[in-house]
Amino acid sequence: MPAKLMLLAVGLGVGGTETHILELASRIDRSRYDVTVCSLKYGGWVADELRARGILVVSLNGAGKLDARVFFRLWKLLKQEQPDVIQAFLFWANVSARLIGRLVPGSRVISSYHDEVVPEGWLNRVIDRATMKWTKYIVCCSEAVRKSVEQRIGGKKNQFAVIPFGVDTDRFCDAGKISGGTIALQPGLPVIGTICRLVEPKKGLKYLLEAMAQLEREAGKPVCQMLLVGEGPAKANLRAVCERLGIAPRVVFTGVRRDIPGVLSLMDMFVLPSLYEGFGIAILEAMAAGKPVVATTVGGIPEFVAPGQSGLLVPPGDAKALARAIKQLLDDPEKARWMGSQGRKHVREHYSIESGIKQHEDLYELCLAQS
Repeated sequence: MPAKLMLLAVGLGVGGTETHILELASRIDRSRYDVTVCSLKYGGWVADELRARGILVVSLNGAGKLDARVFFRLWKLLKQEQPDVIQAFLFWANVSARLIGRLVPGSRVISSYHDEVVPEGWLNRVIDRATMKWTKYIVCCSEAVRKSVEQRIGGKKNQFAVIPFGVDTDRFCDAGKISGGTIALQPGLPVIGTICRLVEPKKGLKYLLEAMAQLEREAGKPVCQMLLVGEGPAKANLRAVCERLGIAPRVVFTGVRRDIPGVLSLMDMFVLPSLYEGFGIAILEAMAAGKPVVATTVGGIPEFVAPGQSGLLVPPGDAKALARAIKQLLDDPEKARWMGSQGRKHVREHYSIESGIKQHEDLYELCLAQS
């Protein structure tokens, strides 16, 4: 009889963690695990996609961080489902699983961290630290995240498992034309782009826009155009920055796109200028699509982007360094294409989705073998 596995998310909108949950739930061995995905908040696109793939999804419809009703709903659900293993993702889900999981005999809790622990949010850290003893294992998406969690929150060394994100590389090869309408691009101008939730200052997008403006000033003309793919609270402010810098006609805000392989096929290079980042799954997807990358030396990014091989790394918050790196790739398209091919090869060899799923299944088996 399959073991009962619950994947507990904060929400199921579009994002790196949510995409990871989608692939994990869809690809787990169903003969060994009966999978349920639960979100503390209302469902979103990922919830719809999970249901389309035949996965049971339960949304607890939380109205906010302090909606205490969610804890009661989660307790009722866990009491009803009696999961053998609960893997939670991100702070609120981690804490909820630890607290409520204690009330359900036989449930084993795994906590997951996908970002470095930043100095802000001291109260969250206190709560995290106080409840850490009620989790069996701690999954981190990179060695940088593991070190950050261990140093700032705690946990025993034998509790940690580093499982990087994986990518379905076949999905990003020969993606062809994009779907869902065209994206208005100017002919003849190279395309640089990024895919992320538009959240500042974390994503450092202001520095990317400043780098583009600097390149135009130096050349005395437009040298590239930019695709900003995603939604988020910083969108209006980023549009205002584009207007102020005089680059608005060459920056396209696409909103959320589901056809990411097709959107990547439009780009000549991928840039993610984050000020902090646990891993950067969007970079991994860009590499799988054969795109050279420019990124920052933060979090887990240097663990899989080899400078001069699959891309270029620059210090965070440095628009001038970003501009130099982008110009280097624009000036040498042949080198850029070579970097893209090297990146694709590296992802195929080390970051396949199958490898990540297998590591999770092994951890679940380890949990089930313990009382």
